[in-house]
Amino acid sequence: MKGITEVQVWQLWFCNFIPMIAIILFLISVLGGASIAIGGTVFINTPDVIAGSFLFSLGLFLVCHFTWGLYTGRVQNLVEVSVKSAVPELIVVYLGNLVGTLFVGYLIRFCGKAEVISRVESLAQYKLSLPLLKVFVLSFFCGIMMYVAVTGFKRIADPIGKHLAVILPVMVFINCGFEHSIADLFYISAANAWDIEAVKFSAVAAIGNLIGGCAIPIVSLYWLNRKK
Repeated sequence: MKGITEVQVWQLWFCNFIPMIAIILFLISVLGGASIAIGGTVFINTPDVIAGSFLFSLGLFLVCHFTWGLYTGRVQNLVEVSVKSAVPELIVVYLGNLVGTLFVGYLIRFCGKAEVISRVESLAQYKLSLPLLKVFVLSFFCGIMMYVAVTGFKRIADPIGKHLAVILPVMVFINCGFEHSIADLFYISAANAWDIEAVKFSAVAAIGNLIGGCAIPIVSLYWLNRKK
């Protein structure tokens, strides 16, 4: 290719194999993961669980308000859009969330107070000690709560109702001990608890969130088709 510099060759290759839309999706998903990690940070810094769960909802509010990428907020696209388009989207979003939570998690570990780091280490240790079947069930119910929160924010017109739709499901899943796969990535990172067991835990939590997040759309779709 005469007249084209080496830099331009790399730019052409990059754009051909990695579409710009995927790059943008990845970047906003990094922000989505970082937002949930900020919610997790205020949660581990707040001794009272009720207050901590309320403040955690700021992370999800940021995601919903700025339409950043969040895995648990997009899994329903498998049902509501299409499997073909949703699968690559979810892979990119999850990887972006992973980068965002890793980055904030290790920053908090480096900068956080000793008692806070001790608290998140205990939390991560407890989570990783759970049987995987239990992790799946807890993640399934969290997926339902996340669907309610994200869909409620999109569809409710009333400003108060819109924001309550974000806050209440978050408070419910935290106080019930349900597992949010992206928040857990942050807790594991802040506790520096990554090993093969943490990878298994994260995979099961992601699958549980996915199935839980698709549960209501699947039931709704079945009901609508039955009424026809």
